[in-house]
Amino acid sequence: MKAVKVPEVLVRIDAHRLQFIANPASNSRRYARLWYSPTVKSSWLVAWTAAGICFGQAVKTNPLAGDARAAEAGRGVFRVYCAPCHGIKAEGARGPDLTLGVFNAGSGDADLFAVIAHGVPGTEMPGFAARFADEHMWRLVTYIRSVKKESPAATGDASAGEKLFWGKGACGQCHMVNAKGGRLGPDLSRAGRQRSLAYLRASVVTPGAEITPGFATITVVRKDGTKVIGVQRGLDNFSAQLMDMKENIHSFWRSDVKSIDREFKSVMPEYGKTLSATELNDVLAYVTKLKGEEKKR
Repeated sequence: MKAVKVPEVLVRIDAHRLQFIANPASNSRRYARLWYSPTVKSSWLVAWTAAGICFGQAVKTNPLAGDARAAEAGRGVFRVYCAPCHGIKAEGARGPDLTLGVFNAGSGDADLFAVIAHGVPGTEMPGFAARFADEHMWRLVTYIRSVKKESPAATGDASAGEKLFWGKGACGQCHMVNAKGGRLGPDLSRAGRQRSLAYLRASVVTPGAEITPGFATITVVRKDGTKVIGVQRGLDNFSAQLMDMKENIHSFWRSDVKSIDREFKSVMPEYGKTLSATELNDVLAYVTKLKGEEKKR
């Protein structure tokens, strides 16, 4: 493989980028001046062109595996770029929980690297290959490995839980599993890969305590006083889109209605009040077994 010399200015900006992550207040101006300089822009073009020689020859093993300093550096990068979706501690938010050690697109170090580099088609996960050097992506992989923790296994009866899910609990009216069920709530086909048992229990017992991003409740009051209430599908300064309890999609311009309000509360019932402790454990045993298939990259 032909060696590619990285322009010195890119080496310097990489150092400034890590300094900025560590202390953004004191380094932001220096970082911005260097990043937007004409020299840097032209150097990136040269580097990207040269890097084309090496595509398809990616390292398959993590050269920083088990390196505590690399994990700490990865934590800084993670907090800036990944925490908005995966949570500040990687325990999940809009994106899945990364502390479980089981991932949608493969669980090996090379799989994690590929997901970080290229994203996952059909999801909100973008690729970062054009933004990060390989070394920084390996640092992220090392950090993700360092936060893995064991999640206790559910103690209930998964078969009984499946019957409750589709029967008494009526969970399938709002949640989809493997293309079966409703569309009002989050798809649970991979819930066992994406969420910890503690998170799932809290979501079932007190669903309003922490709303999954993008699933807030929208109330629209028309000018004639009638209301439309549903789950958020889109919201901006000019319009709102929501799905009502019958899965009808509605779209409104703010100028055409009396008011549009968003509340961070769930339309899901609190199952801690309607199911027994045994039934709750059974439902959770079923949901934690929902791991779907690995997504193709």
